[in-house]
Amino acid sequence: MSDEPSLAGEWHKVDAPECAAGYPEFLTFSAGRYTGRRGESQGFVRWDAGIFRLEGGRLVLSGADDRLVAYAFDIDGDLLRITDPEGCTFSYRRV
Repeated sequence: MSDEPSLAGEWHKVDAPECAAGYPEFLTFSAGRYTGRRGESQGFVRWDAGIFRLEGGRLVLSGADDRLVAYAFDIDGDLLRITDPEGCTFSYRRV
């Protein structure tokens, strides 16, 4: 049995400062893949679709430019908090 938290399911951004405007409003994680969807007023988003993995306590995602980037994260119940490499912290709630 794995001690890694499960990201499976759909997530909606709930706490996002201005620095998080480039991250999608909605995320779906399943079996090593993710899909990001923009909100109505969003333009380009850094995460559109790709692969993800949990590695050494980090969330590693392939972004819209296909680079793999590691993010600090934690899950508290149905709240996923992510901190990007620039220090921007934002949250998603599982729906």
